[in-house]
Amino acid sequence: MSLSIGARRLSGIALSLCLLFALLAPGAVLSAPLPQPVEQGLGVLLDLSTKRNAAVNPQDFHELLEYVAQAKGDARDLVPARRFDSNGTVLRVSMKTSLSRLMRYCYNPAIPNYLIFPSVLRLGGWHPGSDILDKDPKPWLHLGKLDKPVALWGSEYEVNAPDSFGGGYYRYDLNRLLILTKVGGKNALISVSKQKDKSSVGKKAVILDDGDWSYFYSGINGLNKGLIGWADTFMYDSASVQVFIEDGPNQTSFMLFKWLRAGWAGMNMVQKDHINEGSTRYANAFKKIVESDRLPDPDELAQRVRELSSLSEAELERRISAYAVAIENIAKTSPAMNKSEFQRVVEGGKYARIMNREERVSALLVEYLKSRLGKTPLVDFPALPSARPKAG
Repeated sequence: MSLSIGARRLSGIALSLCLLFALLAPGAVLSAPLPQPVEQGLGVLLDLSTKRNAAVNPQDFHELLEYVAQAKGDARDLVPARRFDSNGTVLRVSMKTSLSRLMRYCYNPAIPNYLIFPSVLRLGGWHPGSDILDKDPKPWLHLGKLDKPVALWGSEYEVNAPDSFGGGYYRYDLNRLLILTKVGGKNALISVSKQKDKSSVGKKAVILDDGDWSYFYSGINGLNKGLIGWADTFMYDSASVQVFIEDGPNQTSFMLFKWLRAGWAGMNMVQKDHINEGSTRYANAFKKIVESDRLPDPDELAQRVRELSSLSEAELERRISAYAVAIENIAKTSPAMNKSEFQRVVEGGKYARIMNREERVSALLVEYLKSRLGKTPLVDFPALPSARPKAG
């Protein structure tokens, strides 16, 4: 029986999508599976992330911790088993920082996570009822007395920064589990995330300058790719397990296990290389930020977050208007912005109109961070007072 016209059209579109994503993927690399005990440990942790206040038995993931503690190299040749009908990848990075200091930036409810991960996140925050808000806002204080594991559950929301192959951004919710424990006498942190439901529909975005964390968010549904720009895409599922090991007084290594399923009409278009690329962007920027000697103290950074978050509407409008004009000026010379639908959003400084208060504060905070790290911000910031509060 021949296909109907509609079915043939759908089949042709699906084939085009598959070919596009195949062409976008970097070249294949040699790969190796993870040991089965490591896979079992990952499964236990991902299951625990959705079972709040469940019993945590370190023996269930001990071999995973041992594996990470002994790992060498960047690990991108490793292939985790498929989970949640998703492809996965592995990445390993070493950073010159203590685990306590790292946690005071990354797992501090006073500092939004997009400020430490600006290459991959636009927005993010903890939902009310999360342990890190209501029970344990300074989890790093447990590191000196880990006679037994400490587990914290919660939920977060995130909006991702645009990727380099689809140019889409999505809003989604995550279950989050943090476990502080020890392996071989070393402090260890396990951070587990599991996406709750399908994301919001993808919207078009543009990477203006990835090295300077400058991105344009259009508010227009679709992907920033000609062949499938019209498509309603979604992040259907995602999950991650990060294991941080404190190797010395000023040295921490971590291994990221990441899975992602996203695409159109229920089809998963994400390949391992796509996840590798996003994970590498995340890790490279994260490492540069945390290792920078210009990075403000966590308490100073939290202070500036409070200041910018509490700006009056008039002052926020003044600052974001300057930011919108800067984006418009970049758009005039950016080939990726040479689309009438994007130009209509930015012309005359109108970009500010499509940004809500949280998005405005986020944009300004990232520009502030750029100014402190020696990058050229799109807007100017007055200097902080010289006095700093004591570290918590």
